[in-house]
Amino acid sequence: MTGLVSRLSCNRKKTFMRYGSILSACTALGLALPEDAKAAMTVNLGKDQSFSLGVGVRAQYLSHDSTTPNNSANAAAGDLRIYMGAQFHKYVKSTLNLERLQDGNWNVLDGILQVEPWKELNIWFGRMLTASDRSNLDGPYFLSTYAFPMVSQYPGAWSGRDDGITLWGKLLKDHFRYVAGIYRGHNWVPGGSNYGEHPLFAGRVEYNFLDPEPSPAYYTASTYYGKADILAIGVAAQYQVDGVGSAEQKGDYKAWNADGLFEKKLGKDAKYGVYTLEGAYYQYYTGGVKDIPAGYRQRSADYGNVGGISDGSAFLASTAYLIPYRIGWGRVQPLVRYQEFRYKKDMYGAGHPKTTQFDAGANYVLDGHNLRFTFDYVRNKPATAHALNAFLLGMQFQY
Repeated sequence: MTGLVSRLSCNRKKTFMRYGSILSACTALGLALPEDAKAAMTVNLGKDQSFSLGVGVRAQYLSHDSTTPNNSANAAAGDLRIYMGAQFHKYVKSTLNLERLQDGNWNVLDGILQVEPWKELNIWFGRMLTASDRSNLDGPYFLSTYAFPMVSQYPGAWSGRDDGITLWGKLLKDHFRYVAGIYRGHNWVPGGSNYGEHPLFAGRVEYNFLDPEPSPAYYTASTYYGKADILAIGVAAQYQVDGVGSAEQKGDYKAWNADGLFEKKLGKDAKYGVYTLEGAYYQYYTGGVKDIPAGYRQRSADYGNVGGISDGSAFLASTAYLIPYRIGWGRVQPLVRYQEFRYKKDMYGAGHPKTTQFDAGANYVLDGHNLRFTFDYVRNKPATAHALNAFLLGMQFQY
């Protein structure tokens, strides 16, 4: 189990630094702002041509951090992102989003050439979020809680992203959404199980029984603060031959999950508030093979789509309620979440050890996901260590 703060910051921070080709392509084609973020500046360059620029910041204070000596407190700017985007043809866009690393360097978060001729069929090339669970497609900024869930462990080159090709579309008046892709994959490293031989295949389907989700593309959110009534059920799966283990002992990686989101405005125009309920179930398979350590032959465990996959099952359940009246400049949204990851017995020996985490706190919402403060009590119990209690104060800002 990694340190508590690494689970509280954002998606698992893993990166391939060899990304010059995609970066050059995006620079040549124009830069694009992600559709799920707010643009601070948009410049019209002509018919079907524009340039956008935005920024995202997250910071946190954690009262007890297992990655520091004596579990001391830690304050950190957990996330700094620059969003850039351009459209230079009616059907063609591009995206380049950068993220500042903990060591002060910058990494390509998203680098996408977007060919979007129809709502029903779009093709994206480059680095992007893979077809996976709702939490990963939320990203850290669009969760209902501040901390990214530890049970969401789909591999990614960086923050749930990977390099590849994605097809996605919306059907049935935007109620049905599908995503399918082929990506570079896991353990692409000398000494790893898959040194450039087998890609990762991923897919997701989702149906909204009430209103279509307001979020564009195949991105999601875990709360919309009353913008729509949501009852969405999704299923995702991933598969990669030789996706886990070492070069000497390889195993196929398989994973699937089902997730659901229910959000309902109570009364006309949410007069009595907004209720949110979310759940997800996961199964991860390594064929009994123990994966290499996270970040094997990388600068740290945070780098590279390498290692760290556990064989086991997991689930999460969370609930929240957005109070209808304002307190000062914003509204309060109390929330509770419970997570559990149960490992296969051959990972730690006899029995079925488990890691659990309980969160209880509240968001202070000033401008939806664009400006929000969070106070959270966290109790994390790793499978092989004592429980750690901590208080988290987090802030996020997008413009």
